Amino acid sequence: MSRIELTPSRFRQFYRAAQVINLLKRQHGKCEICGLTFKDNDRWEVDHIMPTIRGGKDWYTNLQLLHDHCHDHKSARDGSRRSRIYDKDGETEEPDEVKVSRPVLKTSRSSDGMA
Repeated sequence: MSRIELTPSRFRQFYRAAQVINLLKRQHGKCEICGLTFKDNDRWEVDHIMPTIRGGKDWYTNLQLLHDHCHDHKSARDGSRRSRIYDKDGETEEPDEVKVSRPVLKTSRSSDGMA
């Protein structure tokens, strides 16, 4: 039997996987926000019930598993949002349509008035 070296990175992966399994069991496989059952292809986030930015601890009792979009809405409401863009009402802003760039024409310095 070969021995697997347990590096800090690999330990964190195993710890995180065990944490998610335990949260799924505790929550009976359902998102704490919307109440829907997690499916295989769902995107999810491990969330701090009381955000760490507001003094919440990184304890198991302060963690919950949420759908990615449920996490976005909760984070917008509780002020723990990080890298996503939200408007003043807490809703996710959609990016503007891509603007087509056009070259800028320079004016001629000669007296003929042509560029």
